[in-house]
Amino acid sequence: MKKLLFIPVVLMVVSACRESNGNKVASKLQPKVKKIETVERNDSSEIEKSGRSFYDWYFKHHFQYIDIIKGKNEKCLLDTASYFRNLRKLNTISEKFITHEKNRLQACFSFIATRYYSAYESADAYEYDEYCPELYYMYWINSQEEPNRFSIKNLKLISESKARLEVYLNYGEKDEPLSRIQLEKENGLWKIVKIDFLNKEQQKTATETTSGRWQNAMVTLNIGENSLAFEYHGQCVYFYPVRKISDTEFEMIWARDMDCKFDNGTSQSFGLSKEKEVPEIGRPFARFTLKNNILNADFYYKTWVRRYTEQVQDDVFTEAYFRKNENE
Repeated sequence: MKKLLFIPVVLMVVSACRESNGNKVASKLQPKVKKIETVERNDSSEIEKSGRSFYDWYFKHHFQYIDIIKGKNEKCLLDTASYFRNLRKLNTISEKFITHEKNRLQACFSFIATRYYSAYESADAYEYDEYCPELYYMYWINSQEEPNRFSIKNLKLISESKARLEVYLNYGEKDEPLSRIQLEKENGLWKIVKIDFLNKEQQKTATETTSGRWQNAMVTLNIGENSLAFEYHGQCVYFYPVRKISDTEFEMIWARDMDCKFDNGTSQSFGLSKEKEVPEIGRPFARFTLKNNILNADFYYKTWVRRYTEQVQDDVFTEAYFRKNENE
């Protein structure tokens, strides 16, 4: 009889121990849940404040965020320095965002630097839209029409250091989705790292090819399958053979074939060794590569090109050429 009484007692003790251990495990897990909830409550207002700071600034400045100013040699300069300085003053913009903006604006920055400021001031509407479309509409609201206001929606804390929210515009009726802002916590502060447009129409990318007309500040390059013509103001043309490598790459072969009333100075040696440092007829002079709608030139005779630029004419042999707008 004593043995039978002993068994239930043991079972009760074991059961009690299991319940006690279970409560201990639960009590250990509970603080983690509370910590996450606390982070969400404390950070939501800071995330929204940082996230909306960019559009607060953009609306305050009447949707103008970057200017064209007069730079060196009377040419245009895209004033990215002032733009980035203003962003840094907000103290809510990550350097990751600024790096992304530098890359996005590089084509416009390089192109507009080849235009004289006086020509820019008198240019027709949309004359430079291929490389600088942001000059003709309000880029960060993706529109030519000013909205009444914007609002923040769908704020989400992804982790303790990452969050996102969405920006909606209102033009008088219902709110319309515009963009998604991604934020990261850097040194205790929430900062914007990226802005992506929502529902933005995807433009069809045309097949890239070097064929056609390209320009810098001085000359126009007319590129065909087998030849390249350097046109000086339409009154003087120098012709060069090309060796096609692909649709986006070719080599320019040096020549002295011209239809011109003046000598462009390309026969000069500038005191350099004619065997290695001066372009030779029939030999490759440069390699042209098309990337991101910019025709980049890598000149094989760099010292000769530099002296030609300094002593004869600048803006002929440049590192970049841009597709010519035939309406110019």
